[in-house]
Amino acid sequence: MSVRGPVACLDIDYFFAQAEELRNPSIKNRPVVVCVYSGRAPDAGAVATCNYVARKFGVRAGMAIRQALARLNDADAVFLPVDMEYYRALSARVFSIAAGFSDALEIASIDEAFLDLSSKSGGDYSAALDLTRSLKAAIARETGLSCSIGVARNKLLAKMASADSKPDGLLVVWPGTELEYLRPKPVDELPYVGRKTAEILHSVGVRTVGELSRVQADVLVGLLGYKIGQYLHLASRGEYDEPVGTRREAEQMSRIVTLRAPSRSIDEIFPQLERAIADLYSRVLSRGVFFQGVSVIGITRGMQTITRSILLTRASQDLGELMSTARELLRDLLDDKGRELRRVGVRVYRLTGARGQSKLTQF
Repeated sequence: MSVRGPVACLDIDYFFAQAEELRNPSIKNRPVVVCVYSGRAPDAGAVATCNYVARKFGVRAGMAIRQALARLNDADAVFLPVDMEYYRALSARVFSIAAGFSDALEIASIDEAFLDLSSKSGGDYSAALDLTRSLKAAIARETGLSCSIGVARNKLLAKMASADSKPDGLLVVWPGTELEYLRPKPVDELPYVGRKTAEILHSVGVRTVGELSRVQADVLVGLLGYKIGQYLHLASRGEYDEPVGTRREAEQMSRIVTLRAPSRSIDEIFPQLERAIADLYSRVLSRGVFFQGVSVIGITRGMQTITRSILLTRASQDLGELMSTARELLRDLLDDKGRELRRVGVRVYRLTGARGQSKLTQF
């Protein structure tokens, strides 16, 4: 395997919650939960992110606010709304610092970026280690924020190393150790491998990246289609060498939930869809994108998929507009009184301002 790089992945630790701790240091040792409030009820919506204190109680991004409140009932927790203007300003400062340490900078989202270190380090991984140590120190000194950094031969490995180094860590996947690093990992730790893809791989006896690397590419293509199969074939060998700065914009984002019970009532369905909308909206904010198209997806008891879509008059990043549009589309979808849904979802498309990929199928 030819050695390339080094590339770094910089990930600001629990960004929204850390930003709130920075603004108000008195809350630092308490559970801090930053939420996307839907407005339907005081506790309706989804968790955007939380600090590590809250995570010890089982709180996670995407969780319903009501569920997070229940888990933190006696924990003196702080629940705050997202403040994107503040977060964007902090993010811009971090990435401005990072740009000075790299040959090329690719901003993947509001809290993550990839750095090409090949010239700055002269291709030497020890030099890259020193460079990223200095970068972490500069970010902490100039913004007060901690970040985690992974360094490796390509973006995919660097992203995994960054995740493994959290919080406030730095991990190098040294040349020649890539396969050793990958082999024991569960397949769902590969970036962009979701639950459904992992379940398909599990069904054929593939649970680790090492096992995945031994599956022929044509078998993976037959199981999962050409794009995903080829991606998994290369990723499992550490050979997905996408250059820094070449990511395509995200084309769409979606979120689908299974209803507690099949229903045809908008009053029963929409409160459950509301959480999916809030979760999707937090992803829209973190990606820094605006949407113009909105779809509602319904899956019936007979597994028929029905959609209703609309193009807004202008690109938007407004939660209220997304909520109201989705409710009207759901009402239209349910107009057939005999149509009973078991799953429901929302999708945004015609995205502008996107800086990164949102899911595996865009590779």
